Amino acid sequence: MSNVFDCKFNSGEWKIPEDMNTFAKLLFKQARIYKNRRFLGTREFLVNGQRGAYEWYSYSDIANLVYCFARGLQKLGFKRGDKAGIIAPNRTEWTVIDFACASIGMVLVPIYDTQSAEDIKYVCGDAGLVTCFSSLDKLDKIKPIKDQFSSIVVFDDRLDDRAVIKRSNVIHTPSTVPVQPRNQQIFDEFDKLEGIFDPAKNKYSEAVIHNSLCNGVFAYDVTDSEAKILQKSFKTIPEVFGTHTFWGIIDLGLNGEDFNQIKVPEEFINESTPDSLLSLVYTSGTTGKPKGVILKQSNVLWTGFVMPHSRIIPEKNPKNSLGEPMLRRQEYEISYLPLAHIYMRALQLVTINDAGCLGYWQGSTTGLLSDVKELRITNFFLVPRIIQKIVEGITSKVESGSKVQQLVFQKMYDIRQAHLRKMQTKYNLTLWDILHGAADKLAELPYEMTGLEATSELRRINFPKYTNLVFNQFNEMLGNRCRLCVTGSAPLSQQHGEFLVICFNVHIFEGFGMSETSAHGGVQTIHTMNFGSIGESLDKNTMLRIKSVPEMGYTIADKRILDYGGKQENLVCPRGELMIKGPSVFSGYYNDEEKTKESFEDGWFLTGDIAEYNPFTKEVKLIDRKRGIIKLSQGEFISVNQIEDAISLSRCVEQVFLYANRFQPIVTAVIIPNRSYLKTKGVSGEDMSLSQEAIAYVTEDIKKTCKAHNLRSFEIPKAVVIENEPWTPENGLLTPALKVKRPACKEKYEKLMLDIIKRITRLEGATMDKIAAEVVDALTNPQSESVSQKASSYSGMR
Repeated sequence: MSNVFDCKFNSGEWKIPEDMNTFAKLLFKQARIYKNRRFLGTREFLVNGQRGAYEWYSYSDIANLVYCFARGLQKLGFKRGDKAGIIAPNRTEWTVIDFACASIGMVLVPIYDTQSAEDIKYVCGDAGLVTCFSSLDKLDKIKPIKDQFSSIVVFDDRLDDRAVIKRSNVIHTPSTVPVQPRNQQIFDEFDKLEGIFDPAKNKYSEAVIHNSLCNGVFAYDVTDSEAKILQKSFKTIPEVFGTHTFWGIIDLGLNGEDFNQIKVPEEFINESTPDSLLSLVYTSGTTGKPKGVILKQSNVLWTGFVMPHSRIIPEKNPKNSLGEPMLRRQEYEISYLPLAHIYMRALQLVTINDAGCLGYWQGSTTGLLSDVKELRITNFFLVPRIIQKIVEGITSKVESGSKVQQLVFQKMYDIRQAHLRKMQTKYNLTLWDILHGAADKLAELPYEMTGLEATSELRRINFPKYTNLVFNQFNEMLGNRCRLCVTGSAPLSQQHGEFLVICFNVHIFEGFGMSETSAHGGVQTIHTMNFGSIGESLDKNTMLRIKSVPEMGYTIADKRILDYGGKQENLVCPRGELMIKGPSVFSGYYNDEEKTKESFEDGWFLTGDIAEYNPFTKEVKLIDRKRGIIKLSQGEFISVNQIEDAISLSRCVEQVFLYANRFQPIVTAVIIPNRSYLKTKGVSGEDMSLSQEAIAYVTEDIKKTCKAHNLRSFEIPKAVVIENEPWTPENGLLTPALKVKRPACKEKYEKLMLDIIKRITRLEGATMDKIAAEVVDALTNPQSESVSQKASSYSGMR
């Protein structure tokens, strides 16, 4: 009997056109068709020190910059196959450099701007980098290894960069530049000609710091008074070093030509092929040294092509903010997820395939919603941490209102929730009918990917109009035209999924991808009404398979009772390790043939995730990790990842590390507290780690949360330590992707955890208060015994 199950989906069949099958072909084709459309935007610098509206480079501007930068690199002697590092937050130069390197066959190696010095040194050495591109504020990260690079190119497209660079007199910079981003008003005029005009309600900003125009070029410098304002964007004025600036290389590549009259040769556009090596993307290193994922242009282009064609569906009968009909709407997206991760680079391709525009955030999570509101996004790509902040922000706003306002909000919320759940029930009953042959399609929700236009109206739910009086204010938070949210990196809870739909009336679907799959894997269909799964593959070329893992109790013959729309049936729901095969899957790990062989089986990539296939929804759900299982001393198996996921649902918890040891009978946890929530419950104080009250409250809340999610008693932490200092990439306890580094946490907390376990297993009548007292005593009077040499080397690593 086979131990694998091939997941059955109704995905569409796609093929990338030959004239769009490389980075260069895609960009230059779109630049020819949509020459004057806005493309990449950054918020203006105002004379009051604040940031204003977005100003934009057009598609033709960026295409010309890519060509000039690539030609400049070639003049400096760089050639196909040379590997270049890049360390910077998301900004215009990042995107231009990405496409320039791809165009001439250079291999870009992103470095997380939060990466440790040790990891940066390792990545640079393992990849064999010959040059590095860096923003000013990240130069200190590469300072210890700067001598290993033949050149260092510093970003200088923003005015705050120029205020620092010109006054440092360290790097030669051009005195003028041939193009600068232009304001909204200019692009609005172009939009009118194309029928996509959608003006902002706010007036165009005026008191803007900008370069002066003279004889068709822009002065590179800024005045002394402007420099004082601009330099405030840096926490500290960075030390400047390097060999070239971004605009210096543009100037070298332009070679005196008229920027606006550039004719890009066809041989340049065709210099790379789909099989050209694009990038080495180093994984976060949760369980050890980072691994270099080898990605070709075709891998990432596949994700960027099938996502907009199968999920980002054009809005039907769009109207602008003045209520006027439009021929079509240009998609607006915000770039805030790190470009160092392949997900955001793939999303850039999604934007370009849609001929949309991309606005860069200012770089702070506290200012993200301000950027989103100013940009007026149409689509929002989210991760759980941002969703949680949005939910908490709205909740806090409601709780700060009067009792009457709170009651009105709750009443309107309940009405919308009942309406939503009624729609979910109808949807699930239709799925039931399809499963039993009573219907052959999802009625007005076609299941085949051929009737996509018919589903576009479903992006808005027809909630009772009177509820808009309460919820329209929340739509303004996103700019009043967001209709679609895509979430990834972790499951979306039913609670948060409902909250977003109810408050913003947006369509939400979830997805899954990895660096190894070019951020592609599974995404829910556009008509889904359920939360918590990763959906189906985006296309027929990408196949998902589930392989039994009997040692963990998961097989493809597993059955369970499914309940949809109130109807139940006991059905086979194959469970096991998720495997992926398709055009977006990587070819291997750089300099690690052994790990590459371990990661593939008959051409299928082994993800390490445990998945379940649902025959009702025809969707896949991630339920566990293959690695992450440990047997406690009493013989019970636990899933560290499942327990951490449950604990994370407690509103008291920001981050969690679960400690489990095969020589111990119980588990314990260290958490970073959600201080704002605890404060609303009367639990506060700078040093919560020594507060018995805080420890008891948090431990009890975690216990209730775990029980509510059906965890068994031995899976629930018996003691919880509250850590005052947040975990960050800088202190080595988080990866650059903001995942908990289990080996580092184990090293930091294991001695304390063993001390606490020893204390509480000796307690008689161990009440919550007694356990909290023992935790405090272990922190203030630690035992001097070293960590047992018998302790398991396994730490539930991801």
